[in-house]
Amino acid sequence: MKRWLAAGVLSALLCAHEAGAQVVQNIVLRNSFNPVGAGARGLGMGGAFIGVADDGTAASFNPAGLAQLRRSELAAVGFNDELRSTLTVPRRQQVETFQSVTRHYRPDFFGLSVPFEAAGKNLTVELSYQRTVDIFGRGQATVLDRRELQDLDPDLPPTVVDIIGQIAPEASGAFHTAGLAAGYQLTSRLALGASLNYWIARWSTRGHSDFRILILPSEAEFPLLRTDFDEEQRFQALSVNLGMLLKYPRLSLGVVVRMPFTGDYTLLESSRQIDFTSADARGEPIADQLDFQVRSRIRWPRSAGVGIALRPFKGMTLAGDYTRSQWSRSVIEDVPAGALLTPRKMGLDGAPEESFTDRNFFDLLPATQTATEDTDQWRAGGEYLVVLPGIIVPLRGGYFRDRSPVVDLGADRGRLITGFTVGTGLNFQRLVLDVAFERRRSAGNVALRLRAGEKVNAGRLPAETVREDRVVASLIYRAGGPDDPLKRLFRFLFVGRQDEGNN
Repeated sequence: MKRWLAAGVLSALLCAHEAGAQVVQNIVLRNSFNPVGAGARGLGMGGAFIGVADDGTAASFNPAGLAQLRRSELAAVGFNDELRSTLTVPRRQQVETFQSVTRHYRPDFFGLSVPFEAAGKNLTVELSYQRTVDIFGRGQATVLDRRELQDLDPDLPPTVVDIIGQIAPEASGAFHTAGLAAGYQLTSRLALGASLNYWIARWSTRGHSDFRILILPSEAEFPLLRTDFDEEQRFQALSVNLGMLLKYPRLSLGVVVRMPFTGDYTLLESSRQIDFTSADARGEPIADQLDFQVRSRIRWPRSAGVGIALRPFKGMTLAGDYTRSQWSRSVIEDVPAGALLTPRKMGLDGAPEESFTDRNFFDLLPATQTATEDTDQWRAGGEYLVVLPGIIVPLRGGYFRDRSPVVDLGADRGRLITGFTVGTGLNFQRLVLDVAFERRRSAGNVALRLRAGEKVNAGRLPAETVREDRVVASLIYRAGGPDDPLKRLFRFLFVGRQDEGNN
């Protein structure tokens, strides 16, 4: 290898590690992570349900809404998801296109809600499970940097090189929560609620990355580094959500605050790196096996939402929600250098040194340097009830605007995610079946600059468009009236025998 090429390799590899870690972590995290409740009814209204929250899925949107229930409800929700990604990569003479389709279906929510009277007011308790954050999909990204070799060493010839990385990860897993929630009707208008949630998360990321140098203008290529990686991450924690619902005949106002929390984090990572810039005694590239088992903590940030619901006439509900999430404060504590494909700190003798850094969950940059931004989510929708003999048929629709916390190269903000929803159902006296369809779209660059402060031509960057279609189905069973055995059991547990005669 030429002397001037070898001189730039060390700097290039260090930057490649940093950018590669960022891409691997966020390329398959195409959802915004902003919290949305479960259920086909709420989703059919665009997810705008904080100010409504009046069925068996209420605690996932606003626990205060549980106080509106008057019958025990058993709710089950499932979904089918299809994600289509199209990646276009500009080359000097042509544009390459890569497409991928990923499908899966999962249970999304189970809940048992039981209302009863306490101190003359309605109190509803709910036990639930929710697939709170779904992680799945595969992708490909390109990491780009152009260097003048004289910037590295004034004695080098005036040669321009491109540092190019191709990264192809695939991820699967989810964040699950098991919750105990309660909503209490404090006054005829005001209800308060809270939920205690136990988080269990497990997700894996597998794939490979290849980095090379392209010499201009000859376009001669030299491989630098190949990494095959396999990561498994786990997380468990306790969190608290607080809710409020103020309800009038034609207007409701809901507020929910998801408090910040910290939980245990485990990383199991295995990677094999082949360094083409060095060779062993036989002249073969040096392969290095890296294995990490990390036990640390994740700090999860606060998010807060407010919702409003209007009922202009009988059977019609119009709703809107706004949620703010502080993702810039999501931190994995004490990540050792080299874990999650981050750069390893090297000593003067060239040997790796032990070092630990708090890193943002999304871009894996040091927490004090993260580009991850706080996000806003807007949702709006409506429902109209068609009343027929013995059955009610709802008609629903909605629209939402969300944003990724990860800022794309060549952009000032994270990727915009927009979509619409439609839904309907069959509402009998005791059985409710709801279905909803959601289409979500986003577009952005899947490339990272290796050096800060440079201007880029966004039109020449690899760009991705994503379309995600989700079908959600909910089944809710509503038990009988005062003879409901679950009501009697919960009244006994929370109120006691002495109040039975008054209830």
